Amino acid sequence: MELEVITNNFQRPLGRGGFGYVFHGSLEKGTEVAVKLRSHSSNQGVKEFLAEAHVLTLIHHKNLMSMIGYCNDGGHMALVYEYMPQGSLKEHIAGEDGNMPCLPWERRLRVALETAQGLEYLHKGCSPPIIHRDVKTTNILLNARMEAKIADFGLSKAFNCEDDTHVSTNTFAGTLGYAAPEYQRTMQPSTKSDVYSFGVVLLELVTGKPAIVRNPESIPLINWARQRLAWGDIEGVVDTRMQGDHDINAVWKTTEIALKCTEQSPLQRPSMTDVVMQLQECLDLE
Repeated sequence: MELEVITNNFQRPLGRGGFGYVFHGSLEKGTEVAVKLRSHSSNQGVKEFLAEAHVLTLIHHKNLMSMIGYCNDGGHMALVYEYMPQGSLKEHIAGEDGNMPCLPWERRLRVALETAQGLEYLHKGCSPPIIHRDVKTTNILLNARMEAKIADFGLSKAFNCEDDTHVSTNTFAGTLGYAAPEYQRTMQPSTKSDVYSFGVVLLELVTGKPAIVRNPESIPLINWARQRLAWGDIEGVVDTRMQGDHDINAVWKTTEIALKCTEQSPLQRPSMTDVVMQLQECLDLE
């Protein structure tokens, strides 16, 4: 079977999602790929798989994962992607691999800008606009040059028309700690709910902490950060592993952007176009 050949009989798993597993593979010319194999045990996995396959035929951007091909081989359904050897942003922030060096501030800022550019394309460059619905550090992957690409479009939704402000769904689909409050409440995602999730990612890049902080009780990172900033403890929210490897003005401006992105009211949040411009200004300070 072709998939078994590409993946060397599924010998090297890279990860697992609600749809099934992701395996490392190689094409005939030696090109490394990631093979996303749908599990037969989940009906939800079928829906997500088909949604992702559809979305990936619509999008083309340097900061979005690109699909190399699609397989329906002997009952298997699989998407074949470019391989991202540096793994997820979460692995680099959390230091899950002991051999991974701490990401320097400038690289964190570039990853933030690249991710923002990918989201801006989904919201503004696609017609109809596409809402990702699950922006988080595990869905931001890094290539060999440490460039960021947004992955996992299984939960993505497109507006019915350009005048829509949100998409109606019957169920909550996303990740707690990243999901906007109005999305959790109404189950109606919007571009502004993606902006909220991106704001949480920004705070993770600044603080080095996960979206849910255990301190010792579990609280959302946004609450933890706002509390400390209210005390005037700006340096206290910055990831200590960066050890002075940052311009405090750029860090503070980035933190302000994150706070704007995570405002309770979606109307008070910026667009991703605004966020891209502001992050570029932060990078110019470095």
